[in-house]
Amino acid sequence: MLSPRVAVVYHSRHGTLRELARAAAEGAAARGARVRLAGVEDSEAPARAQAWPERSAGPDDVLWADGLVLATPTYFGNVSSPFKRFLESTSSLWTQGRLTDRVVTGMTASSCTHGGREATLLALYQTVYHWGSWVLGPDPAGPDFVALGANPYGLSADRHRDGTVGARERAAAWSLGGYLADTAARSRPGPTASPGRRRRARVTVVHCAEDWGTRCLAQEAAAGARDLGARVRLRRVAGPNAAGASARPGPDGAPASAAVTASDVAWADAVMFGAPSLLGTMDASLLGFVQSLAPAAGSGPLVTKPAGAFVTTEHRHAGSESALLSFHRLLQHCGALVVPPGYTDPAVFAAGGNPYGTSHPRSAGAVPTAEVLAAVRHQGRRMAMAADRMRPREALEDNGSQEGPHVDHATV
Repeated sequence: MLSPRVAVVYHSRHGTLRELARAAAEGAAARGARVRLAGVEDSEAPARAQAWPERSAGPDDVLWADGLVLATPTYFGNVSSPFKRFLESTSSLWTQGRLTDRVVTGMTASSCTHGGREATLLALYQTVYHWGSWVLGPDPAGPDFVALGANPYGLSADRHRDGTVGARERAAAWSLGGYLADTAARSRPGPTASPGRRRRARVTVVHCAEDWGTRCLAQEAAAGARDLGARVRLRRVAGPNAAGASARPGPDGAPASAAVTASDVAWADAVMFGAPSLLGTMDASLLGFVQSLAPAAGSGPLVTKPAGAFVTTEHRHAGSESALLSFHRLLQHCGALVVPPGYTDPAVFAAGGNPYGTSHPRSAGAVPTAEVLAAVRHQGRRMAMAADRMRPREALEDNGSQEGPHVDHATV
């Protein structure tokens, strides 16, 4: 397998982010990656910063990379304006759909511990979701994770005007670069195994079965994953009306899904979640289940697994985007690799262009439109693709297991 290509792109005026970026680049190189270290142009930077020898970052660095470490200082809880210009320079590649399926993580620094570091990383990732790239947080099992504050969204450090970086921050950046390189290597398409030897990818679709529209989306997402040959478990979250929901057949006449357990998530190579949105967040029953999957001692059933979500809302602008973005944060706390549908695929565009996940407004009808169903089926196919890439390379086909391609109450 070829070494993964990792681009480390930074903006720095005083040196802190540059030093963190250099440490991340060294960590990636130590894991066998081919690395590009590039700085974002800034005409207002001090002369010392403008004389740094790194190449100037451009859209081609994003196109070249399998994985990216994006490092920006925090400005008012957001990325800096030079870094924003760099992100916007990728627009032509983005409109062509050429930036999908890279693995991206972020680093930031500010002078105040709670001066917007988490908000900056979350804002950065909104662009990444539009690209259709995958978002990765730090390794929750890494010793540097808790030592540096346990930020699940990326690395956040103190910014000093003299550009100094402490040993703890440098070690965390080195580890993050290595973790990104390892994940990017796994995310690349691998060699095809001998027929009957390597097991098929596994996808679990977890949904709130009490909402008719959500059940429709879940079944269509499962069908999309099956389009790519994945084995799929369709599972419902037990809400206050779960007994009635479990007794009803699915929208396409299929048997009702079984109640989800943590073992269904552990079984899967990738997981999709669906629920109605209320007040800009996902249904409480789904949130409670995912919160139970939080890593303990750095280990949990979602760590490094591709995950994504779909949602129904009362009206089209009643939280369809904010609910998905807030749910992505929860997935990052669980150590998941967030895989969005992206924006530029025709199916996503036809359904309203939500790059964070498929959404259906119930004001348009109880049953999702054909366009929305096509979008969530596309999302299911993307999740199966990510599951196929990220599953264990050594896994053998388990033809005799009960999770076969047949349809029953346990597996769809």
